[in-house]
Amino acid sequence: MLTRSTASTNNFPEFTGRICPAPCESACVLGINRPPVAIEEIEKHIIEIAYQKNLVKPVAPLVKTGKKIAVVGSGPAGLAAAAQLSKAGHEVTVYERDDKIGGLLRYGIPDFKMEKWVIDRRLEVMEKDGVEFKTNTEIGKDIAADELVRNHDAVVLSGGSTIPRDLPIPGRELKGIHFAMDFLKQQNKRVGNSPITAEDILATGKDVVVIGGGDTGSDCVGTSNRRGAKSIKQFEVMFQPPEQRTQHMPWPSYPMVLKTTTSHEEGVERHWGINTKEFLGDENGNLRALRIADVEWETDFWVAR
Repeated sequence: MLTRSTASTNNFPEFTGRICPAPCESACVLGINRPPVAIEEIEKHIIEIAYQKNLVKPVAPLVKTGKKIAVVGSGPAGLAAAAQLSKAGHEVTVYERDDKIGGLLRYGIPDFKMEKWVIDRRLEVMEKDGVEFKTNTEIGKDIAADELVRNHDAVVLSGGSTIPRDLPIPGRELKGIHFAMDFLKQQNKRVGNSPITAEDILATGKDVVVIGGGDTGSDCVGTSNRRGAKSIKQFEVMFQPPEQRTQHMPWPSYPMVLKTTTSHEEGVERHWGINTKEFLGDENGNLRALRIADVEWETDFWVAR
């Protein structure tokens, strides 16, 4: 009963139960005056028991609609769309330009947060449901867009955003400055024994600075620790948040409280209220230092220093 309820509202509780930020917990009624229900952990626990008891089975109907659907992109959105369409009785083909299925789940999230056998286990169920997966296939390059439309009754575009936010400050062209997802994807490929064609991005033996205090920054900290970085600092432009809800974060709003991940606990110097103004290089064009400035935030209800 619990398994059926979980599956009816969530295609992949084994994914969200591991990596979701769980805004539902902050909105839990119990959280008004005490710790909320651990919804995320309960969700993961239920689905893992379901897998152990062999209760997670194909659900596609035997009688098909005869409709052929193409799903472009195999990240969480694409996989969820494919699962729903297959459940409705359609013939579904998922196209992925990378060498393995999963998108951000596989190449954006480190194994220490979600091991990739979790993805592969679900893909086996989807394949039994009749979903077809085609990797190393880029629409517009390997298959023309009009050909895709012509050969299918419908096309679902679920490609993720691979354009990162740059930091256009002096010295950005120096060697040793990388986007987070380039770093994380390469390490995930390395762990998964997938080929790497770009120049290696390694933190081994280096003094690492992570600009950004969110989950992706935390993942970079954890990955740098595992690659044997000499030192790691993390800069966040915002002020250090409080450890508990304040009167300005009433239930059921999402509380902007201090989040310390296992990656932080493994070792990092965290700095708040830091704005990076310039990258400084040596005579060989390599990054050697960062010029930074302290930031002071003032609001109408508190002053953060």
